[in-house]
Amino acid sequence: MLYRIKKVPHNLILFLVAAAYLWLVVEPHLIYQCFGTILPDAPTFVTGWPFLRNALGLPGGFVMYVAGFLSQGFYYSWLGTAIIVLCTLFLCELARRHFVAAGSARATIWSSLPAVAVFLIYSRYQHPLPACLAISAGLLCSLAFERLPWQSLAIRAAVHCVMAAALFWLAGAGGLFVFALMTIIYGALVRRDWRLPVLAVAAGLAIVWGSARYVFLIPQQQAFFALTPFSSAVTGGVKVFSKVMIGVLYVFVPSSVLLLFLSRKVFHRFGQPKTRSKPAKRKKARAAAAKKQWSPAFLRKSAVTALPVAMLAVGLYFSHDPMGKPYVLAHDYSLRKQWDDILEFSRSLPKGTTNPYFNHDVIRALYHTGRLPYDMFDFPQTPHGLLLTHEKKVSYLTQLKLCDTFLELGQVNLAEKLASEILATRNHSAMATEKLAWINIIKGQHDTARIYLNALKKDLVYHRTAQSLLGALDRGFTPDETAAIDRIRSCMHHEGYPGTGKDSIEKLLTGLLDENPHNKMAFEYLMACYLLTGRVDMIAANVARLGELGYEAIPVLYEEAILIYANSPEQKIDLSKLKVRRQTVERYQRFVQLRNSVQPQNRQTVLKRLILEFGNSYFFYFAFGCVGVA
Repeated sequence: MLYRIKKVPHNLILFLVAAAYLWLVVEPHLIYQCFGTILPDAPTFVTGWPFLRNALGLPGGFVMYVAGFLSQGFYYSWLGTAIIVLCTLFLCELARRHFVAAGSARATIWSSLPAVAVFLIYSRYQHPLPACLAISAGLLCSLAFERLPWQSLAIRAAVHCVMAAALFWLAGAGGLFVFALMTIIYGALVRRDWRLPVLAVAAGLAIVWGSARYVFLIPQQQAFFALTPFSSAVTGGVKVFSKVMIGVLYVFVPSSVLLLFLSRKVFHRFGQPKTRSKPAKRKKARAAAAKKQWSPAFLRKSAVTALPVAMLAVGLYFSHDPMGKPYVLAHDYSLRKQWDDILEFSRSLPKGTTNPYFNHDVIRALYHTGRLPYDMFDFPQTPHGLLLTHEKKVSYLTQLKLCDTFLELGQVNLAEKLASEILATRNHSAMATEKLAWINIIKGQHDTARIYLNALKKDLVYHRTAQSLLGALDRGFTPDETAAIDRIRSCMHHEGYPGTGKDSIEKLLTGLLDENPHNKMAFEYLMACYLLTGRVDMIAANVARLGELGYEAIPVLYEEAILIYANSPEQKIDLSKLKVRRQTVERYQRFVQLRNSVQPQNRQTVLKRLILEFGNSYFFYFAFGCVGVA
């Protein structure tokens, strides 16, 4: 049994633990849902020669092509886990071989550290796969180059230039950087010849400059940064911690090999043993050690085996982002239209935790579950969340979410504009392509819809969706799909509508109601806008629409706003005809009584009572500008 334990690779436990954590906790399918939105620069992939040809026309394009292909596997968490583990294992094995060549006695343990870094990055829902592949390509070329049988400087220099040019084409400047560093280290410290390292640096610079100018015809800055930690393809949309870890990955193996060679030189010079044990004494020592199964050596080996796992655990503890998974999970629920899950999940978030995207998804979920005029202030709210007006420069995530919301509201032209902008600025976006297909179906432009669907067929994940919609165009849509299409068509603006997308939220929504007074979503969003901005006069002015929209009674939040307006000096509407429930009036009187009882000496006590009794009411939000959290 002891013999078997000794034969288990030191990093096997690390990869097993990491695989279980990635699959069950991180869930790579959530990372897939971030591609193109939360992770705007994630690699893309479609089948066909044109996409491959375009990829091969840029430095590092092949690595990005492979990374894009592998990234499609993240749609399934088990497959995404396998891809992460296998790619990381390949990187660690290349690192181990370099450490063995440098004389490391613990090569397997040291080579596990890049894996720890990669797993920590993925635990924060980032995607370092392009960086891993570029680094692996550089290390692989270095191993192949150092094993060449030729010793002639001229031949080795020529081969190095050919390999460097090929590597720059396939893995960009990032892969070439790693290869050049390893060549410098091996040439200076192993071969003790500075001529090849100098040639390697000069050749690398010349290859990048010449390829950018005469081959790829791209800006030199783009060429020198291709697939390095300074390129958006590697660190675009990545947070600071993950950027640092990716930067460390690029230099970890070269710097470690350098330190190993330098330490060997130091110990060789100052630490040579004076005497050596005889062979007979060595055999006796081994035999004695074999009899002691639980010797300190065994314990030391067990501790060393557990070290990478311990480092991963410590790293996960200190680098944990409490809002990382909730952020992407809410986005996933939104894409899948799991409205009840969004609301249930939002209730489980830590107190006071919110951002405009959470608010936007919660408002959509409340509308689709029929609870927006009743439970809106059960959740933290911000005016920016309604239509995501918080960004000066609109992100892909905002464009995608607004595209869905505008389409449901009936602002089909604005939805088409946003989806077209996404598609125009990205090499491929399956989500935007699918939305453009639906938009053209709604508009009755089926030939244009087929063009988008045929393009969508080249996506490995959305292939079946495209086939299904193409079949529906021939055979007809399901009753639910037909009802959804008819509803949106009834809310669309007439041809020639001058809306530009720069209108205020109020004007955009009132325009939709002018087009179709029965547009319930536009009405509830307009009322939510008035609630969030304190326009209680407009709430009272629009209550007359409730009857034709099918409301049996005034929703409670609107009642509360009406009561606030009725007791304001600006009140100009006859409210006697509005049937506000007695319970709401009594509740408002109780709120005013408590609110007026606030004194410096009892402020905290009264505030706690207000939060407990009225924290989810519009009374509290209007008075304090936030939702009460009990």
